Amino acid sequence: MSTVSLSGSWLINERFTFRGALGIILDGTLTPKEKTKQNVDPGGMVSVGLEYIVFVGDGIMPFIDLSSNFSVSFTKTQALIKEIKTNYLASDLRFGARAGWNINGYIFPYLSTRVFGGPVNWKMDGKDVTGSDIHHYQLAIGTAVRVNDFSIYGEWAGIGERALSVGLSLTL
Repeated sequence: MSTVSLSGSWLINERFTFRGALGIILDGTLTPKEKTKQNVDPGGMVSVGLEYIVFVGDGIMPFIDLSSNFSVSFTKTQALIKEIKTNYLASDLRFGARAGWNINGYIFPYLSTRVFGGPVNWKMDGKDVTGSDIHHYQLAIGTAVRVNDFSIYGEWAGIGERALSVGLSLTL
């Protein structure tokens, strides 16, 4: 699925950060096991999370943080060969660990791993279906580059759940 989201982070104290996001599902396709490919209609998503800095890091020693995130996405899908639209609701609980480096306060490369799971509730062929992700893990590499109050970031997850994320952030 292709999505666009707006997120915010609030520093609770030196170690904890609260995160929240709202997003829009633009489109996509889903192919359930042994079922017909489904087109994904526009929909929405919401998520909340908490991050904890375990180790601040210095020089070649990376910073290390742990995260948790809960999200819900909702949309409608339609089989390519049928005109019937069905409701789709997915929830996801993720736990992650990240090791990254602060290079002169401007470049922040990192490695990340996440495990997750959550039910997918769907109505297919008139029957309620509960499913799950194919992969329940993700390994990613990413970096952020800071320019004044702005940061540009990118992340590629090529192992487990595959994803590509890019974005722009503003520090207030």
